[in-house]
Amino acid sequence: MDTHSLNGTWQFRPTADGEWRPGTVPGDVYSDLLATDTIDDPYDEDNELDVQWVGETDWTYRREFEVDDDFLAHDALVLECLGVDTVSEIFVNGTSVGETTNMHRAYTFDLGDALEAGENRISVRFRSPVEYGKERMEAYPYEVPLIRYPVDQPGRNFIRKAQCHYGWDWGPCLPGVGLWRDIRVLGYSGPRITHTTTEQTHHEDGVTLSVRVGADVPAGSEGTYDLTATVADTTAHREISLEAGEAEAEIDLTVSDPELWWPNGYGDQPLYDLDVTLSNGDGEAIHTEFDRIGFRDLNVVREPDGDGEGGESFAFEVNGEPIYAKGANWIPIDAMRGNVTDERVEELLTSATAANMNTIRVWGGGYYELDTFYELCDELGLLVWQDFMFSCALYPATDEFLETVEAEVRYQVRRLANHPSIALWCGNNENEMSLVNWFDDSEHIDEFYADYERLNDETIAPAVEAEDPSRTFWPGSPSSGGLFTDDGELNPHDQSRGDLHYWRVWHDGEPFEDYLSVEPRFVSEFGYQSFASVDLLSEVVPDDQLNPTAPIMEHHQRHPDGNKNILQRMADHFRIPFSFDDLVYLSQIQQGLAMEVAIEHWRRLKPYCMGTLYWQLNDLWPCASWSSIEYGDDWKALQYVARRFYAPVLVSTVVDDEGEGAGEISVWLTSDRREPTSGTLSIELYSLEGERLAVREESVAVESHGSRSVATLSVADELGLGLEGEDVSTESLLVRSSFEADGDGDGEGEDTVETYPSFAFFEPYKHLELPEPELSVEVDGTDVVVETTDVALFVALETPVAGHFSDNYFHMVPGERRRLSFEATDAVTADDLRGAVTVRNLRETY
Repeated sequence: MDTHSLNGTWQFRPTADGEWRPGTVPGDVYSDLLATDTIDDPYDEDNELDVQWVGETDWTYRREFEVDDDFLAHDALVLECLGVDTVSEIFVNGTSVGETTNMHRAYTFDLGDALEAGENRISVRFRSPVEYGKERMEAYPYEVPLIRYPVDQPGRNFIRKAQCHYGWDWGPCLPGVGLWRDIRVLGYSGPRITHTTTEQTHHEDGVTLSVRVGADVPAGSEGTYDLTATVADTTAHREISLEAGEAEAEIDLTVSDPELWWPNGYGDQPLYDLDVTLSNGDGEAIHTEFDRIGFRDLNVVREPDGDGEGGESFAFEVNGEPIYAKGANWIPIDAMRGNVTDERVEELLTSATAANMNTIRVWGGGYYELDTFYELCDELGLLVWQDFMFSCALYPATDEFLETVEAEVRYQVRRLANHPSIALWCGNNENEMSLVNWFDDSEHIDEFYADYERLNDETIAPAVEAEDPSRTFWPGSPSSGGLFTDDGELNPHDQSRGDLHYWRVWHDGEPFEDYLSVEPRFVSEFGYQSFASVDLLSEVVPDDQLNPTAPIMEHHQRHPDGNKNILQRMADHFRIPFSFDDLVYLSQIQQGLAMEVAIEHWRRLKPYCMGTLYWQLNDLWPCASWSSIEYGDDWKALQYVARRFYAPVLVSTVVDDEGEGAGEISVWLTSDRREPTSGTLSIELYSLEGERLAVREESVAVESHGSRSVATLSVADELGLGLEGEDVSTESLLVRSSFEADGDGDGEGEDTVETYPSFAFFEPYKHLELPEPELSVEVDGTDVVVETTDVALFVALETPVAGHFSDNYFHMVPGERRRLSFEATDAVTADDLRGAVTVRNLRETY
């Protein structure tokens, strides 16, 4: 097979008229306009508002390429477009060869007689996505509702395009066009393998791998062929007969005792090369397809509780082991495709595993990610909850729309099914919920239900079942199992089954403690906002606008009540800070506190609750949002806090502050380890003036995959303190609980159990009488040593050098000395760090 890549430099202009400018493929029109200085950066200030015309304009991209007579001699000449965004007609040498209407699927067009020996020209004429969606929206017999955002364009649910291109409550409205994945011309004689998918059956003799092979067979190439599959030093052969057109065949092989693939934290991630070859009767290989697979037995366990109340478990199980899903939601990493690189994807995903995550949810309002994303998830051990790309809207159910959706689903499942990281297919984001909660008072509600059933239950679900019967299809997120079941409509907010989105704390202003009243089976969305760093904000916000209520700052906050929510809750927890820089620092601490309260509680509930995926891991532009990693990939405070609350062994403290005196506390150990864990628990009581008032140590243990309270005590009674007197008040106390596993020794080495101290206070931080600590920082190679004279809360190390510390935003007790490593994005020396690391703490903010 001969391949001519058409990636690289193209020319583009408005279709109606204009100067041809250089553009890049893969890419997008906004990136190309910015690169040619045609527009100002849409991320700067409020420039986004000035570039809405781009999405309202038709555009044409073109380039020249050459083929020779040998290429033209092939039996099949096709144009393969892996990603066209979105509505276009494609011409080769002036001849129309095909049309596209779906960003989320590949297109293959027969070039027929359009190609010529020598130079050829390809032109892609894009329709305005805004006008296309609007036309179809207005032609539909009734309004199909959707959630709208502060800056957006209409009709997004009528076009198969990334929904967040039209704006979201964390992102800009930049509905551009472009060739966003590879495009190439193929020439081949004889069958071409178009896809391979595998299904695994695990048994005591090993793993039987069933390989389904799809092929395109040019006319005249039908006949008998030899199909060979090789993996893990095991080869199977089969003679098959292929008819002209689209053909399929299957071949099975059994691999004895392969190494198993595990999620991050549970084991290794061995991957095996799978080679599938079609050969002719002479043994000559015609086409070979290469892939990488991992052997693992993955199930979504849904077992009735057995108490007659309708509850049901919801948990991933891999190789027979229960997996507590620890992770976050993933959105596209940039609003402009031209800014997306493999290196940025890798940086974000390695940051996820560095924070002890094992699961990523690809949210349904963006796009199916690039190949690099899934390959890295395989390598890093990140399970992928994969949404289909429908979000926060209802959708039309015309035959044309459903046909392209079916093609999209089949293509994406075939493309992704071999990845061991793919754990679950999910029909949509919050569309099922929208029927029940958002749009239920419409006069067209019956039509909405019918359209939803046609799309989700009669189109998406059977397409997934046909292509990948081995994995669970979950109807939507959140869901308790679906709206159309044998038991009737199931409430998508039922905490006793399925997955839950819990937003009362953010949207409704409930206190963080509200999380403690929620007992779900699996929480796939919840979150709290913070501001991005001052360094990042300063790149897009003028200095005189660095204020949360200034117009440009509000423009970079897409939730209507976002900045107000951050500030109102901050007044509950902290004293009003001195500066905007302090305000940003406190907002990030506050975000970490909210997620810490929720996730520690839900981890304590295991095995009843078996997953937490907070909203959200990343950003796609500089803004205030729910992310733990800001645009540009620097860690916010939450990412460090996540590393602690997602530790393999979690120490957490539950404070009962309703009782007399200092109240009662319970210390819990929660383990995700596959073996029992025992060790020493230390509980220390400090005054904020720095005196260690009492210490208690005891041997404790927790079973594999277990969670239990290992110590319960009254600070007043069991630690022998008279808290009623004048010596000590609750405003001046902290409790530090730490665990050291048996055999850890100095806490270093591969076998060390990663865990972090838990701190408890009995009053809000704003009521604590904190000392003014003296903190010192010493750089030792790429390690940083920090030491304090007094109690220091939320100690934060900061540096302009790209990278992250092994821990940050932590508490310290008097005389404590901590050695932290610095993981640099690029090569770094001690001289680079020396003098470039500063430290701050809570007491400095007032």
